[in-house]
Amino acid sequence: MIYFIVKGHTLEHDVQTIIQVFYPNLHYYVVEEPKQQGITIESRLQQGQSIAIFYENGVKKQQAVMEYQELTIKEKKRVIKGAIYQLLRQITGIRPQWGFVTGVRPAKTINELLDKGYTEQQCLQYMMDGYDVTEKKAKISLEVAKEEREILSQNKQNDISLYVGIPFCPTRCLYCSFTSYPLTQYQNKVWDYLEALRKELCFLGEYAQPFDLKTVYIGGGTPTSLTAEQMKFLLDVLSQHFDLKKDGLEFCVEAGRPDTITKEKLAVMKEYAVNRISINPQTMNQKTLDLIGRKHTVEEIKEIFYVARELGYDTINMDLILGLPEETAQDVEHTMRQIEELQPDNLTIHTLAVKRASRLKEKFDLYTLTKAEELEKMLSISEEYARKMNMKPYYMYRQKNMVGNFENVGYCTLGKECIYNVQIMEEKQTILAAGAGASTKTIDFRENRIERIFNVKSVEDYIARIDEMIHKKLTFLEESKQRTFNLGSQDRMKNV
Repeated sequence: MIYFIVKGHTLEHDVQTIIQVFYPNLHYYVVEEPKQQGITIESRLQQGQSIAIFYENGVKKQQAVMEYQELTIKEKKRVIKGAIYQLLRQITGIRPQWGFVTGVRPAKTINELLDKGYTEQQCLQYMMDGYDVTEKKAKISLEVAKEEREILSQNKQNDISLYVGIPFCPTRCLYCSFTSYPLTQYQNKVWDYLEALRKELCFLGEYAQPFDLKTVYIGGGTPTSLTAEQMKFLLDVLSQHFDLKKDGLEFCVEAGRPDTITKEKLAVMKEYAVNRISINPQTMNQKTLDLIGRKHTVEEIKEIFYVARELGYDTINMDLILGLPEETAQDVEHTMRQIEELQPDNLTIHTLAVKRASRLKEKFDLYTLTKAEELEKMLSISEEYARKMNMKPYYMYRQKNMVGNFENVGYCTLGKECIYNVQIMEEKQTILAAGAGASTKTIDFRENRIERIFNVKSVEDYIARIDEMIHKKLTFLEESKQRTFNLGSQDRMKNV
């Protein structure tokens, strides 16, 4: 466990976040004084200086100082994290590739700088000099930011996207922390869940009429854990309340686990104009699939991929996770060779994140996780193969507790970008969300502010409280509509 002290400020979360970069997957406690056993790190903010002090068994060993001039909120966070970063880099000898950037969206920072008139070179220097980011990571941030800007330049104020959450899975994978429920226990709840979802989609469909729907994304969980009949019911409900066949609509279903995908389900999805799917192997090494709890084979991944191609799916994404327990760089190269043979249109390269709610976190001591140096090799291999397949990076995000403190990158061939992924990352478009655990996000363009409203996570609560959530969301969304269209009270949406 790691202890830390905060003096002269209240940014405990920022202190813990940067400590976790150097001492990941431990327990962290705020204390008043250095502990007599173990490591304590003090963060002190005083006039003109941010000071970080390292104590071992109560004895002061080393400190680092970062000076500042003006202390805006952003600068306060930067110098607090920067002093701790300098200290722990000296203590541990670790040089994180992302320096002391701890945010989820590094490309968003670049976009904000470009909006202010920074040149591309100034953006790179800002990342490298201001946050000690390596040149390689700064450059990929800039590359992604430029791709995103091209997509975001098409946005209009009345554009919206729709997310539909299906929180069921056949089994729970070792690393998973998403809102998902095993079908072995929740089989008898699925139809009740879909009926509650029908109510919410009916409400959202009426609300969305004045808007221009740009993307629909069905995620989870594993949406294809539904039967073909249940999938048809869901898509039929959607088609009644949203125009799924409008020109230019991006309609994606995260098919996910190959063991849940059938030709019948793919045909149903095709019938309702689904034009993007994601088939997610995570790895093409059978021993790893068995270890992480995947109940399918490598051959089944290939078989369903080719079935999807035969049915006319010309935009297929595949998700991979680097740093899975026991895997090596050679295993990743084996995976990438097989992915290259399949030639998907999108490839999302995730770095393993050890989440608190995952079984991996619960059984952490049973597995050997990848070292940062090995993971860096894995990332280089995946990027090399992606570029060899004529793919470019177009979106990127980071998570807490990522092994090696790296990143997730989405690659695609020309014209195959997932617009929804960019919108969810850059937060420049209102996204309506339905289902257990779903988060609706609205954009206040006048004040450049994002507002959110959350559905309950529990399937049982979602079913029981659907009317309550719709009523609550009605007020929230109506205020957003007033801002978007500058409507008067006579134009308020009728009750649903």
